Amino acid sequence: MHTRSFNNRGPKKYLFQSHYKNAGSLRLGRRRLGGRPGERIDPAKFINKAIMAEGDEYFMPEHKFQDFKIDQRLIRAIANKGYKIPTPIQDQIISHIIERFDVVGIADTGTGKTAAFLLPLINKILQNSRQQILIVAPTRELAIQIDQEFKFFARGMRIFSVCCVGGASIGRQISELRYNYNLIIGTPGRLKDLIRRRMINLSKFNTVVL
Repeated sequence: MHTRSFNNRGPKKYLFQSHYKNAGSLRLGRRRLGGRPGERIDPAKFINKAIMAEGDEYFMPEHKFQDFKIDQRLIRAIANKGYKIPTPIQDQIISHIIERFDVVGIADTGTGKTAAFLLPLINKILQNSRQQILIVAPTRELAIQIDQEFKFFARGMRIFSVCCVGGASIGRQISELRYNYNLIIGTPGRLKDLIRRRMINLSKFNTVVL
């Protein structure tokens, strides 16, 4: 995930990796013949404990969501989503995106990358409704997922997105692009097609997420 705001500040890069040895491995064995009838077998004896690789530690965030300088409506949306504390990538980059730094974030699937960039970008739009943001996703499924998460966080805030992906009606997408929107979320092929049709003007975007 690469978030770029068009300003003079340089990129910040964060790398989060967790490495475990033998995590979740399970060995099953049979009790020897001649063992005592009814003898209890402790399953824990046959399960390898996860061994944390050198350098891994239990993560304690430096921030609470309330610590970030974001709109209270977003704080309520975060609570409604069920988020309690920021994940590592959220903890590290949300404040930098709010401060309009360019950032590069690297983290595994399911670690909250989408919310890490959506929350500060929605906040940016709430502060200035003229902001326009382009989010480019590598697959149709990911673009739709990002759009759904955006709609959840931005519910009731009068912030609008257009999801531009293949396999869906381009006519409907063109129709939606004629109305006011703040975000375009799309895949490269469909975006290229809409740019060629002059329905998307790249010069209008203040922020790009790749």
